[in-house]
Amino acid sequence: MAIQSTIEKRDDEYFIITKYYTSHTGLVSIEVQEGQSIEEGDLLYTITRLGLIKKRMCDVTDGVVRNVNKDIHNTFCGYSTHILDVEHRLTPEEAQTYEEEAYYTFVFAPQGAQYYITPNPGMPPLISVGDIVEKNHVIVIAMVMKKRREIVYEGDRGRVAKIYFLNGQQVGEGEKLFGIVLKPIRQKSG
Repeated sequence: MAIQSTIEKRDDEYFIITKYYTSHTGLVSIEVQEGQSIEEGDLLYTITRLGLIKKRMCDVTDGVVRNVNKDIHNTFCGYSTHILDVEHRLTPEEAQTYEEEAYYTFVFAPQGAQYYITPNPGMPPLISVGDIVEKNHVIVIAMVMKKRREIVYEGDRGRVAKIYFLNGQQVGEGEKLFGIVLKPIRQKSG
């Protein structure tokens, strides 16, 4: 566990808090200060062991350094030692997306592959935004090494709210494919 992210709401604004932990043993040298503004790619800290230096760069678009563990600076540390946090304020667009996605159930890519929403060129899509999907419904085609694999929906009945990839796009294992809002069948009252 080198990174752990959570979302907090304060004063009607959302913040992503990214906590950084050591992923190796070694001498930790913290390269940032509390309250410092940083952006993606900035050096946060290094871990040195047996002459090898492992650099940890910021993974967040932009943010502010918080909760620096000053006690471990220039100290040999083991695995999973908390080093610092980076706080990123969500833009209004990011906050809106977060609030919308709070009600989604996600379908993730089971493997890295090229994903197709249409079974063959020129054919209609298997599913579109707004469609209702049910268990055992084929929702996407994955192409790996020229082998075609149908991906079947295994969740509860729902409406497709968002598609996170373009037809034919390479998607990594575990990345979002679809956002689904569950829609159980309503029972008729007798």
